[in-house]
Amino acid sequence: MSEHSHEYAHGHHHAHDATGLRLFFTILLNVMITAAEVAGGLISGSLALLSDAVHNFSDVISIIVSYVALRLSRRKSTPERTFGFKRAEVLAALFNSSGLIIISFFLFKEAWLRLVNPEPINTSVMLLVAVIGLMGNLISVLLLRQHSQQNLNVKSAYMHLLSDTLSSVAVILGGVAIYFYKIYWLDPLLVFFIGLYILRESYLILKQALNILNQATPAHIKVHEIVNDLSAFPEIQNPHHVHVW
Repeated sequence: MSEHSHEYAHGHHHAHDATGLRLFFTILLNVMITAAEVAGGLISGSLALLSDAVHNFSDVISIIVSYVALRLSRRKSTPERTFGFKRAEVLAALFNSSGLIIISFFLFKEAWLRLVNPEPINTSVMLLVAVIGLMGNLISVLLLRQHSQQNLNVKSAYMHLLSDTLSSVAVILGGVAIYFYKIYWLDPLLVFFIGLYILRESYLILKQALNILNQATPAHIKVHEIVNDLSAFPEIQNPHHVHVW
């Protein structure tokens, strides 16, 4: 192995270790946030807070999946797995984004039921727990932000956390409005908007993961332009069966 290759491998290994450590701390942090929000949601009667807790629990699952996939992707190739295990991370992104889409529809259903039958909410407890959740989510987002830009697997976990941060902000704003104006229907309405945002972002990650697994041509590459450029060489005639993935 050349010196440059050795340095690259060492740097890549170090980056994986740093990402893995951040994912591990994020798991612990989100377990605590979920427990606090479940308790706070049950005490206050806030559906937005309980939906945030459900979403946070899905964060825990997604980050565990991402963490396991990251560890798997570092395993060396074998005679049976000649390409290695790198696609474990793509599968993790697929799993996480699919889970988020399912959760979004669950939140829509619960929000509709509460919108039809609004219930009083203890806004003091709701706001306290929502602020705790927001702080925890912000720390989690900052931990994974840098690594999410180069890795689809980490990006899927990051999107869970970013959407949960927005959920916490929405819950706090809703809690303030309910406290001052007693607008109880605002709680489930916020859940609808949170769900729509989650749905959109999850779809984009799901689409990207499926394209990779189906070996689709990357969006920025035009196959016909490649064929035209190849055909410009007199030595090359009738290029066909061109595959780009």
